[in-house]
Amino acid sequence: MKDLQLITEEHIPLLQEFLTRYPRRNCDFNLTNLLAWGKIYRNHYLLWQDNLVIFNPKYQNVCFPLGENFTPKDLADLVILFKQEYPEAELIIIPEEYYAKNPELDNYFTVREDRAWADYVYQIDKLVQLSGKKLAKKKNLISQFIRAYPDYQVLPVTSDKFEVLLRFTYKWKRERSAEGIYLMTEIKAIENTLAMWDLLPAEGIIICLHDKIAAFSIFSPQTQDMVTEHFEKFDPEKKGAAQLVNWETAKYLQKRYKYLNREQDLGLEGLRQAKLSYQPEFLVKFLVTNLK
Repeated sequence: MKDLQLITEEHIPLLQEFLTRYPRRNCDFNLTNLLAWGKIYRNHYLLWQDNLVIFNPKYQNVCFPLGENFTPKDLADLVILFKQEYPEAELIIIPEEYYAKNPELDNYFTVREDRAWADYVYQIDKLVQLSGKKLAKKKNLISQFIRAYPDYQVLPVTSDKFEVLLRFTYKWKRERSAEGIYLMTEIKAIENTLAMWDLLPAEGIIICLHDKIAAFSIFSPQTQDMVTEHFEKFDPEKKGAAQLVNWETAKYLQKRYKYLNREQDLGLEGLRQAKLSYQPEFLVKFLVTNLK
């Protein structure tokens, strides 16, 4: 397709313009994710009827357009356009609101939910307070960490800390002997994020113990009232480090945002239980389709 263009850093202003005008709660529609992961999958974009369409050629995924004034029939025509060159192309990430307002989408597509890719969204105030019996264990682990390391520091992620942050990330991976495809791509996504740090709206915090990293998190704006946490890593030998970095991240963001999107569980049972244990406020459904 001659109008399909590879997404690069030079397209950040264009992407930001559409994401600001047409904000979405799915973390896939996040500038940092579009660049950090998009570079790995060589994502492209298409300007279509004054709307922006993101396309993943590896999986032949056509993301729901950023824009307005298109009908279910228009969306079917869009997928047909992609299928001329990419026969397996299908439309993904249908906003729940669009589907509710346009039930005739069922005339053109088979629509289903992919639970593995639903986003977990939490109310930040509740992550700070950790009230109630269900969150008491997390609160206790934070207290244990603070008692064990009362002089810990919370520092912002800055360029002078990139090298040590990456060393910590590589060590974290080695200690788990984790060689899965997703983990390898996540490490690359972290590298990409840091490489483009000055161009992206990303921020982060580092939990430090005597000049050594105990944990870190990286996040960026999603909508006016929501921020998305992209990466979170911690030293498993420091009891309570996982809970502490989550708590400190929430405190850091509390005055600016109402919600924290902690992305998906990828269908991994351990990750699902960990995310559910924090009592999400709601899940953002990931709706996928097949053209009829």
